[in-house]
Amino acid sequence: MPSGSPLELNSVEVNHPQASLLYRFAIPTIVRLSLDPTPLLSGTMTRSVTVEWVCQPGGRPPEVFTRDIEWAQVPRYLTNQCAKWSNTCNEEDISEDAAIGVMALLLHELVGAVIRTVLQIGSGGDYLIEIQGLPPLQAESSGVRDDPNGYESTARLKQKCAQVLTKSETGFASVVAFRHPPDQGVRCQLHYVSRTGPGSNYPKVKKRGQKKKRP
Repeated sequence: MPSGSPLELNSVEVNHPQASLLYRFAIPTIVRLSLDPTPLLSGTMTRSVTVEWVCQPGGRPPEVFTRDIEWAQVPRYLTNQCAKWSNTCNEEDISEDAAIGVMALLLHELVGAVIRTVLQIGSGGDYLIEIQGLPPLQAESSGVRDDPNGYESTARLKQKCAQVLTKSETGFASVVAFRHPPDQGVRCQLHYVSRTGPGSNYPKVKKRGQKKKRP
């Protein structure tokens, strides 16, 4: 899947109208993408994310592509708080919240998913999402600030896939490592999981304006 236009973080307000995602997740997402663990040059408002995308279970290799996340349109009253966020929230909470921000952007972009409501602890996932043509699905997310060897995020993904399927027949599991080898960049593993495996009826949703694969 080729890179398209940058995904503007501010768009979560419109794309997921039933939840207050911008207010809750914009600041930690910007912090993890631009301040810590890898500080960007002052004024930079875009960060590339390598995405490992599995849209159907069944053993086929994932698609790997790059998408840019931008926060130029996020209101100033939120971005002004970023420098103080590490004094406000603990490291793990920042990573977890930032990972939800990344997941929300990618799920809407890739399959038109809309977050419907939060799920309570013990429900399996973080959120219940809607995709046209499907019953509601669960989505579970996790964030890793620094994964120097790449092992932690891979192990975490397996845990999250299993967690989703404890309470749901199908769903999505996402793990974002905000510093990941070999380039120390941001990597998101976003996988669709199903108890029924290759026989899943998951539809392939083509986003409007999506380009064809490059030869």
